[in-house]
Amino acid sequence: MSSTIEEGLSHRDTMLGDVEHGQPWREVARTDLAREIAAQQERLHALRASMLQQLGQQPGVLPRWPSGPKVVPALVNEDDWWAKMLGTKRQAA
Repeated sequence: MSSTIEEGLSHRDTMLGDVEHGQPWREVARTDLAREIAAQQERLHALRASMLQQLGQQPGVLPRWPSGPKVVPALVNEDDWWAKMLGTKRQAA
């Protein structure tokens, strides 16, 4: 029984040793990831700047709302519809 406990401890010690040895690798991976993200951000900003420049050079660029939002008259009178749905009749005042 004591041999099982000793094996368990030695296995756990090797696992802890792996974690300690893996720490520098994690730091390297973290710095590589940070470097890649920074490079990707730079490319994204450059792409955005070039797209904005190209859009600004296009002749006749339409505004976002060329004629403004369109106001369309309602097809149904809301008051009548709600009165019908609620089962109440409006009395003329």
